[in-house]
Amino acid sequence: MNYPSTNMISDDSAGQIAIFLYRAPKVNHDALVKVNKHSHDFFMKHGVLKFEVFTLTARGNMMEFINIAKTLSARDDEEVWMEIQSYRDAKHVQEFIKAMEGDKSGDEMYAEFMRLIIPGSVVTFGNFSKLDEIS
Repeated sequence: MNYPSTNMISDDSAGQIAIFLYRAPKVNHDALVKVNKHSHDFFMKHGVLKFEVFTLTARGNMMEFINIAKTLSARDDEEVWMEIQSYRDAKHVQEFIKAMEGDKSGDEMYAEFMRLIIPGSVVTFGNFSKLDEIS
């Protein structure tokens, strides 16, 4: 019987992720959930491996580590949200971006998202590659 090599990366294995961090008024929670459900469907349609959304649960510092709510200057009436988009690799990211080109159905979703986050705030973003040396 032939078994696949454990060194092979499957098509659904994430080697790269994109993380987005932002603040939103707590009163916009339900509307932002709705937008993120639409985002999930939109991104999955265009080939992202996984789209996950989280909200910050604790705001206290831990030992010498500063809580992200403080580094993002989140007030008590705001939530901190994090989105993670997973991709196979950097080439897959480019394929995903190309697949979205020309699809105007995301424009309204984007405008609604920007309306729901803290006015004048920035969305913190970064692409991260998995370190195979560790896993």
